[in-house]
Amino acid sequence: MLKLGHITYSNCFPVHAGIVTGAFEFPFGIVEGVPTELNRMLYDGTIAVSPSSSIEFAMNPGRYLIMPDLSITSRTRALSIILESRLPIQELDGKTIAMTTASASSVVLLRVLLEMQHGVHPDFTLFEQGVEEPSGSVAAMLTIGDLALQKAAMTDYPYVYDLGEEWHTFTGLPFVFALWQIHYKKNIDKDLAVLYDILLRSKSFGLARLPELADTHAVRFGLSAQTLFEYWSSFSFDFGEAEQKGLMQYYGYAAEIGAIEAVPELRFWEPVHQARV
Repeated sequence: MLKLGHITYSNCFPVHAGIVTGAFEFPFGIVEGVPTELNRMLYDGTIAVSPSSSIEFAMNPGRYLIMPDLSITSRTRALSIILESRLPIQELDGKTIAMTTASASSVVLLRVLLEMQHGVHPDFTLFEQGVEEPSGSVAAMLTIGDLALQKAAMTDYPYVYDLGEEWHTFTGLPFVFALWQIHYKKNIDKDLAVLYDILLRSKSFGLARLPELADTHAVRFGLSAQTLFEYWSSFSFDFGEAEQKGLMQYYGYAAEIGAIEAVPELRFWEPVHQARV
């Protein structure tokens, strides 16, 4: 059975709302995880389709196809990708930054901003967010997801940077955090057509009901309904010209700092036919 990955953070919820709420019949399996977990499962084919870190596509050129019309993209602010720092970001050269193991795109984004925008080259250490706290010796820490949304309101760090906002200030472009990517095999086209149709309808269902979904599911994500609604409203879940331009700029910078070998061509899955269930 074809399996769909589902990010446990709230940012994925509007697109998958019609599926996870049971509004639509869903004939496939669902596997939940944080972005890096889903990246691994998509890579080895444990799941066939998933909203997966945008940098995963570039790190494994030729391995995936992109499902059209779907992304998780911050228009100007990300809100849930934050760098908490004891120093101004320009003064982090040679200092140690703790990076969450839960994200791949955000880690490379931070490196791009530090090196390309601010000209600083810190040292990095990893930590498992929500399980451990970095030692007091680190100068800054990168947190993502709903935990970052919660922490942003109560941090005791003197400097807090929203990486989506930093990216937009630097480039004037949106930032694509995730794409629905396919570990493609020729024998799954029929199932992919069914899944694609469900995903587009589920996205329309979710985006038409953001206030209602925020009220109903805020507790699930440990956030207030207002915060959740404002968060969802800050995103584009499409993958049109602006989103693609922002993504290709990101890949260009990632290649410059050596995070990827080269800028990949965006390779899309093309639905031959669609079948409703």
